[in-house]
Amino acid sequence: MGTGGLPPATPQEATDIETLNALMGGSLDPAHALRLLRKHKDLDKAASALLEGDNGDNDSGPFADLPALQPLDSPTPVGPRTPPPSRPEKPVIDLTKDDGDEELERALKASLEDQPTTTFGPSERPPDPNWAMVSSNTEVNAPGGMSQDEQAMSRAIEASLAYNIGEDTFEELPLEERVRKGYTPIALRPTSPGVVYAALILHGLFFVPQVRNALANWLPLPAPDTDGSPAAEIVPPTAGAAYPVWATMEIFANVDLARMSELNVDAAMNAYITKPWSTPADRPGDVSFGFYDGLAYAVENVLRYNNLHNPQRKPHRLFYLMYGNHDAEPDDPSTDSLCCVKVNAGKSLETNDLVSSLAADLAPDPVKHPNARRQVIFEPSDVIAFQLARDAAPPSYDTTIGRKSERATFKYPMSVYLDQFMKESFELADEKRTAQRTLLQEVKELEAKKKTLLHFNDKDTLANLQSCLYYYENVAESNDDPKRAEDIRENKEKIARIIDRITEEAKTIDSTVERLKTEAEGMLDCPELQKHRYDLRVVIVHDGLFGRTHLYSYVKYKGKWWKTVDHVVTEVSEDTVLNDPTGLHLGAGPYFLLYSRALSEEEEEARTPWPDAIKDSVKHNNKMFFQQLPPEAAAQATDPNSPPSSPYIYATPEEHTIESDTAEPPSSRDEPMDLSD
Repeated sequence: MGTGGLPPATPQEATDIETLNALMGGSLDPAHALRLLRKHKDLDKAASALLEGDNGDNDSGPFADLPALQPLDSPTPVGPRTPPPSRPEKPVIDLTKDDGDEELERALKASLEDQPTTTFGPSERPPDPNWAMVSSNTEVNAPGGMSQDEQAMSRAIEASLAYNIGEDTFEELPLEERVRKGYTPIALRPTSPGVVYAALILHGLFFVPQVRNALANWLPLPAPDTDGSPAAEIVPPTAGAAYPVWATMEIFANVDLARMSELNVDAAMNAYITKPWSTPADRPGDVSFGFYDGLAYAVENVLRYNNLHNPQRKPHRLFYLMYGNHDAEPDDPSTDSLCCVKVNAGKSLETNDLVSSLAADLAPDPVKHPNARRQVIFEPSDVIAFQLARDAAPPSYDTTIGRKSERATFKYPMSVYLDQFMKESFELADEKRTAQRTLLQEVKELEAKKKTLLHFNDKDTLANLQSCLYYYENVAESNDDPKRAEDIRENKEKIARIIDRITEEAKTIDSTVERLKTEAEGMLDCPELQKHRYDLRVVIVHDGLFGRTHLYSYVKYKGKWWKTVDHVVTEVSEDTVLNDPTGLHLGAGPYFLLYSRALSEEEEEARTPWPDAIKDSVKHNNKMFFQQLPPEAAAQATDPNSPPSSPYIYATPEEHTIESDTAEPPSSRDEPMDLSD
């Protein structure tokens, strides 16, 4: 056994050399092993040093045995590690070189120098595939090193793309399972999965009090008789703009009063112009926007021009707000109306919430966008919708490209004040927003100062100082030299003072940053900008895949939030509504929000005054539905509604508007709805 010119190994050293050689797979130089054994005088320490890359040469300098550095937020260690490291593990920033201590100066300078790269290491032989190590979250043979989460997402996308719309069948529940329990909201179900989005919008609009009451107090103008005189009886419209409005009113009355847990709206959908959501490549937000815009236009114009209760044709902004450039006049041709605001969701972390996104679009920073036009709301509407638009493609998971960005849940509040975007509040909001930007700029400067304080050349200043302090407290020895002992004490005190000063300044910066952020966030929360409050009523969500059950909604009804997925309706918490992460990593999630003006609790809970004919028809259908139930189910069913106001049924749900899952509409308006199977 050759030892490279060293004195021959003793029998014990020869045995230890064989142990170290086996540890390294039989590729260890015996001379290297012998040097380590004689340097550390212990097999365990020699093995540890070997794994750390020690070549066995004698280290020089007072910092040869510095321990590992501690994290910034961890306490300073109180004792040396076993075994101590063979060299400083991180460099140290020189903050004391003007003190005249040559030894400390040399030590700190040495800590900043990059350590030489050692060529010693484990064997470079090709690994045995039978012993290959795989990350715990990566499957063997996974493409491109994808994690299990990424593979699951990939499989979900592939399953969605392979989806066959013909296989998405409409399942009818047994009759006894269609009984509505209490005031649980009714589900609206179309047979075709391609128009589920439209049914969810209709369903959601019922839970907007202003829309529900506006339709309940509307009746179309009576058609003139052949002689030109007004007709005595109002005939439900079957064409024109009033057709979908009447259909919507009948749907709403059934959602309010019917005792069935679900209603099939296939016949009702004939009244609307619906573009089917038919492929996974389409985003439901786009077809939802088109459907909502068409319905809002019809309702708002019919309420003005074809309304028995509005003979003066007074305009009322139920859906459409008027907006334009801040320096325009209300009658300026450049002003326009819209019912649904498109918002870029998740565009950046700074604008990953509804209010910030609106501010970025309507009131951009004049410093960053000097030529941008400032837009304001001239006349608000009772209802305002938001379409949350996201990237057209999900994030990439190709390891050669890397993940585009880490997605975060888009935030929207339970209530939002539109005052900061109103024409009447433009000057005040602009002043507040300027002050807010000033505060946020101070925050950025302080955060940059803290980074400079705690890092130098991408190295942790505080951790390096803690390492030096540890050396002087636990490693350095005076060797009974009084001057050496005094130098160690002085250096320890200097470094401790520097650490305390840096730590205290970092804490002061953190405290100031937190205060400035809080002040900036509340800058626009003043009474002058809180006159136009809008409350969240409806959230429609897409989970990123395709099919009937991959769209669902949240609605607020009688003080509670409810989730509707196909025919399943369950109560959920407010936190679930505001923080639903579904679809996040597929570029999906909540995509349609409905807000409306805040009302008092009394106004929200007031009974809706439906026309007697429609109300009596729904009550009559409830009675016939109960008669078809099995006796045991009928005994449990109750109807909280009052009896029909007349023994005669003036009208039944129209052939073209509404039907229950338990019945087909009658062939004549003079007949009650046939609920027989």
